[in-house]
Amino acid sequence: MRIAVTGASGFIGTELLAQLRESGNTVTALTRGSTEDTVSDAQVHWKTTDYTRESLTEALAGSDAVVHLAGVRGTTPDPADYVINETMTENILEAMTSAGVKRIVFASTISVYDDENLIPWTEDTPLKGRTAYGDSKIKCEQLIRKHADESGMTYGIVRIAQVLGLGEKRRAMMNVFIDTAAAGGQLRVIGRSVVKRQYLYVKDLAKILTALACGNDSFSADQNITVNAGMPQAYTNLEIAGIVNRVFGNDTPINYDDSKEETIRPSWMDINRLKKTLGIEPKDMEEAMTEIVRSFF
Repeated sequence: MRIAVTGASGFIGTELLAQLRESGNTVTALTRGSTEDTVSDAQVHWKTTDYTRESLTEALAGSDAVVHLAGVRGTTPDPADYVINETMTENILEAMTSAGVKRIVFASTISVYDDENLIPWTEDTPLKGRTAYGDSKIKCEQLIRKHADESGMTYGIVRIAQVLGLGEKRRAMMNVFIDTAAAGGQLRVIGRSVVKRQYLYVKDLAKILTALACGNDSFSADQNITVNAGMPQAYTNLEIAGIVNRVFGNDTPINYDDSKEETIRPSWMDINRLKKTLGIEPKDMEEAMTEIVRSFF
């Protein structure tokens, strides 16, 4: 199959391109940035786009499906900061219609859920954005469903837990833990560490996105589906620190300060639909860390 990927040069996009290549697909890799440092070959062809409808229509011509990863993410509370996500999604949908592309796979987020009384959230849990970013993803999902109803195209929507992996450029807690443990340093956990959050290994996410776009032995990629994607369980920060130290063989004790309240909130999705329909069960934290250790050194 020929798959177009928006946001192809990002953390998730890089892993997805590798998975699509390994699966024998050809890829149109789209980026807003320069393609000077990229290499196109028989399987992956890089294109620059400004994500206008005109630019996208030309770029998407000949594709069987689009995996839409591009977007603005963040924690700012102003909805205006994320309007670009809706505009970009609408332009992609219109360009797909013009180019005759029949399927879209959309990277949504766990932040479309908010009610902690309903944890673990299922795909049928009422949507309420936990953040302005989450609200923008809800609107994008609505645009996709409406367009599919009107045009006959099909969609796969995947609501993604917090993604971890070595290629993440942001200095998030997980990357600090990994780098510190690899150097034999002391991990710091500040706060009571009772709140549990769900993560997802980036290589598992790439596998899920590929299955939604191309199908696999369990799933035919010609149907509409929304799935949650995360590890089988959620973890406190202290639990994560312990796992990272154990897998990396770091004997330096954790600096645990439980004198402060945590500022994070719990987040955990039910992933039974993912396992049953796509036949994919993501790695747990220890399994993901074990694989990271092998590629880290």
